Amino acid sequence: MLPKIQTALSDYYMDNAAPLSTRIFNSIWESFTLDQSNKNNIKKTAPRILDLGQAQADSFNFYSEHDCFLTIADCIQSLIRLSWPDCDEARFIVEKKIEQILSITTLQYDVILTWDSFNYIQPKILPLLNNYLLKLCSKKTIIHGFLFTSENRPKVAGTFKILGANKIHHCVSTDEVVRHSPLTPIMLNKTMPGFEYARSVLMRSGLQEFMLSRK
Repeated sequence: MLPKIQTALSDYYMDNAAPLSTRIFNSIWESFTLDQSNKNNIKKTAPRILDLGQAQADSFNFYSEHDCFLTIADCIQSLIRLSWPDCDEARFIVEKKIEQILSITTLQYDVILTWDSFNYIQPKILPLLNNYLLKLCSKKTIIHGFLFTSENRPKVAGTFKILGANKIHHCVSTDEVVRHSPLTPIMLNKTMPGFEYARSVLMRSGLQEFMLSRK
């Protein structure tokens, strides 16, 4: 039997059609807009974006408007399915699987979009993902995502469509929920040691927008 849906998550499903008001995501793009032009209005290098989610038409439109260098990894489901093997070579096996999943790129990115994946990837695997992502980072790289603060979360990861810098639509395909241990800033700092929890905003119904910065 599924656990009873907490009030916050029930409200979230009822309000799911409304776009999320994304203050942190908006501030990231505001900084790129300022950085792309100097006093002579000469454009600088386009921001490099690694999107771990699926390709979305609305998001493509947003990226094209902002002249991004974009990599769509479409790897969240593969990362979620990873489990920790019960053997002496477990760490090596998981590291190799992460490398295979993310082997599409060797570039360094300005922003890595993780969406809600950290809520679903096994906590034991996050430090190994951290190690691999560090290879794709410069000293100024930002990781952006969302956390469920409720002890219940949707059974499956959602999809995200960027409608604008300050509006993102989060689509959940089912109203089934499961219990989980919500990630906290302290836990993220521990499981992602190459980054630090730089900023967060508690959104409607308990969803939390966050940003990690490179240490």
